Amino acid sequence: KGLREAMLETVIPRGQGDRVMVVLGQHAGKVGHILQREPERSRALVQLERAGAGKVLALDYDGICHYVGGHEDD
Repeated sequence: KGLREAMLETVIPRGQGDRVMVVLGQHAGKVGHILQREPERSRALVQLERAGAGKVLALDYDGICHYVGGHEDD
């Protein structure tokens, strides 16, 4: 409570293979892992997990965040 969107910052994991959740767009709520980072373009290639059927997306850093939740099979 009391937080405004402008007060928040998206956290992008540092490592390859780290898990992220898509937070914007048609795939919002889906979980995947980083295949490749493109820091010069502020985006990452993300492969969606099970619910996304392995689809690979190029997503802006603002559209993803570090995911620390459980696996879809849990």
